[in-house]
Amino acid sequence: MKKLIVIFQLLMLVMVLPVQAQNQKKDFRKDFEAFKKKAKQEYADFRKQAFAEYTKFVREAWEEFGAEPPVQIPEEEKVEPMVAPGFEEETAGFFSKLFGGGKKDKKEKEKKEKKEKKEMAKREKTNDQFAVSTVIDAPAPAPKQPQPISKVTQTSDPNPYMSFDVFGTQCRVRMGDNCRFHLSGLSGDEIADKLIEFQKPQFDNMLYDCLEERKAHNFSDWAYYQMLLALTNKFYGNHTNEATLALGFLYSQSGYKMRYAHDGKTLYMIVASQYNMFGKSYYYVDGEWYYLLDNVKDAEKLNICRAKFPKESPLSLQMSARQNFANNPTNERTITSVRNPDFSFTIKSNKNSIDFYNTYPCSYTGDNFMTRWANYANTPLEKWLTDQIYPGMREKLKGLTPLEAVQQLDWWVQGKIDLKRENPNQGCFLYAYDESVWGYDRNFFGEESIFYPYNDCEDKSILLSHLVRDLVGLDVVLVYYPGHLAMAVNFPNNVEGDYILVNGRKFTICDPTYVGSYVGETMSTVKGLATKVILLKRIN
Repeated sequence: MKKLIVIFQLLMLVMVLPVQAQNQKKDFRKDFEAFKKKAKQEYADFRKQAFAEYTKFVREAWEEFGAEPPVQIPEEEKVEPMVAPGFEEETAGFFSKLFGGGKKDKKEKEKKEKKEKKEMAKREKTNDQFAVSTVIDAPAPAPKQPQPISKVTQTSDPNPYMSFDVFGTQCRVRMGDNCRFHLSGLSGDEIADKLIEFQKPQFDNMLYDCLEERKAHNFSDWAYYQMLLALTNKFYGNHTNEATLALGFLYSQSGYKMRYAHDGKTLYMIVASQYNMFGKSYYYVDGEWYYLLDNVKDAEKLNICRAKFPKESPLSLQMSARQNFANNPTNERTITSVRNPDFSFTIKSNKNSIDFYNTYPCSYTGDNFMTRWANYANTPLEKWLTDQIYPGMREKLKGLTPLEAVQQLDWWVQGKIDLKRENPNQGCFLYAYDESVWGYDRNFFGEESIFYPYNDCEDKSILLSHLVRDLVGLDVVLVYYPGHLAMAVNFPNNVEGDYILVNGRKFTICDPTYVGSYVGETMSTVKGLATKVILLKRIN
């Protein structure tokens, strides 16, 4: 009997344990969901509390500041490009032999070869070491992109999605009539009263969607600013005070450092930046430079609100990752090497990316104007572009030594010289001064050098630096002579030609502005001048 009782008790225990475990599991889920809901609410409360504190300061923290004049890109002496002595004759002779030249008259061939040797003697390859006066470090890696001080969550507000265009790329954000407001004046109280309205649920969804679009398109800080500008201008009116107030809300709540400012009639947003921007008015506020970006006014004095938001971060102008703009293909352009007609590639550019680059402000770090070139050279070429040319280039470079591969890429970028701009449709990589094309000094990203027919020395060197790093896998530096920018390559084996030593490593000169030249050759106009070296990061 006792045995039966014990067995019965064991059976009951076996039956009860799963039920208890299931109940405990339900209780755990319930507790976890309650915790998540509480944490979510605390996140929202923390951000809203910080925003409420911020609006209090907006009422009073205004002070007049004078604008500092825009920093202009320094003017430099111009170094004209050169064609290597004997280049045309040498090239013609090479292809004459390649394509049936042996059938020509022997005396004519001997006469041509004698002339080629005479011309080549003028450019006998030297193996000179150039002095380096300054080595400019590569910019520090871009910090993590700014984030809100707490997680932004969606609400149940039923606003529909509004589509808007950002450089041909469609974005969507929930916005409705309950997001509209009217800013009647620009006093601290009037601005603060309207800012309080942004604590309503519909603005949480607006901010949430903006951050999701930034993530979906991998937008850099500058692209994200342009996206917010396009959104607020479309919904609230182009550069209206309401649009600027909403722009400042979205920008600051996304984690960026900004300040509101006004001149009594117009509201502005000025932004802090890690980079010093050329051509932009700026204001020195609490130890930082704040820039007026929208170019609607070059104000001498502004009333600026000094109210701060927690954990705000300055704008970064680095673009260390590829952005996802929609493709808008341009017409095809075929670019052929000046020496090797087989090294020829047909390319379409993405007009949307070109339009974006047109808005990008040239900038520098610290007090060194030459750091501006590193930012262009360290921005990866877009996948849309590399997918078109890199497979074919890799195939044609297969089996070549590093020197031979770099030489082929150098000849491809060298292009021709067209200082008088007589034939803009000749192809690409035509040399011309920026002032004669744009009216001012302008730097190009790699895609721009392929899209526009005219380049100068810095554009060619920046593009070639991408190709060598990506396709040959070698470290490169930019080499600055007074008025001229070239490039140098660190080869794995000893290569003859002019060179510099950088931190004990040998970099051989490679100048894509010297048309028809070989790696290691230097233009006579800059030969022997002390150089400054700009370090670049490895792209691939």
